[in-house]
Amino acid sequence: LNTAGGATWVSLHHGGGVGMGFSQHAGMVIVCDGTEDADARLARVLWNDPATGVMRHADAGYEQAKACAERHHLNLPMI
Repeated sequence: LNTAGGATWVSLHHGGGVGMGFSQHAGMVIVCDGTEDADARLARVLWNDPATGVMRHADAGYEQAKACAERHHLNLPMI
């Protein structure tokens, strides 16, 4: 979603302090140069990035994530 939202680049890596191969993570960077296009990409990516965590936790059945999704009008057909 970060790529589709307009992130300048997205990196995938593993480890993160829990051991190589035990956890995968994604990081993103957005170049903010003051243009309207960059502002729009920034808004999309900074919505999509945390929303991905909410989606993942809601799909796993966490009630707090489901409530958060509902509160912020995040459309999750799977719940």
